[in-house]
Amino acid sequence: MQITIGGLPGTGKGTVGRKLAKILGYKFISGGDMFRKVAAEHNMTMGEFDAYTKTHPEARVDEQIDNFQKNLGEKEDNFIVESRLAWHFIPNAIKIRLDADENERIRRITGDKDDDRIAYRQENFEKTKQKTRARQKVHQEKITEIYDIKDMMADTHYDYIIDTTKLTPDEVVSEILKIIK
Repeated sequence: MQITIGGLPGTGKGTVGRKLAKILGYKFISGGDMFRKVAAEHNMTMGEFDAYTKTHPEARVDEQIDNFQKNLGEKEDNFIVESRLAWHFIPNAIKIRLDADENERIRRITGDKDDDRIAYRQENFEKTKQKTRARQKVHQEKITEIYDIKDMMADTHYDYIIDTTKLTPDEVVSEILKIIK
């Protein structure tokens, strides 16, 4: 089985994907982790690196990550990919989008000061909200330019949508297990 999990920052994609993969004994791949790693290698934040790759296509990071996802979908099974565009690159997967209220997403993003995956650990709520919105805008513009996808979070791209606003990660995993059984 191939499962993709998409959603905006703070919806719980990575947390849920990791937990689900562990339960199922599947491989877990995070597009965000791959991008974060390359951003760190360039000594940039995720937001800075998103903007950089938009104006420096020669970096080809998006293309490398996208091709990795395509190849994975064509050659492997029993995996979960967390990525905003995995639905596009792995069309035969069960495609799940996680949603959450914006304020809850920002609360989650600013919440755990020890989590190195959090984009803006040291920022306050309003500044994090502004930076998250700006990063989402840059990312969507880049996706529209590269793939002509006008709304990467459109309902039509997904088989199932789960609102995680009031759910714990374990509750979201339970919902997904019901879906895939």
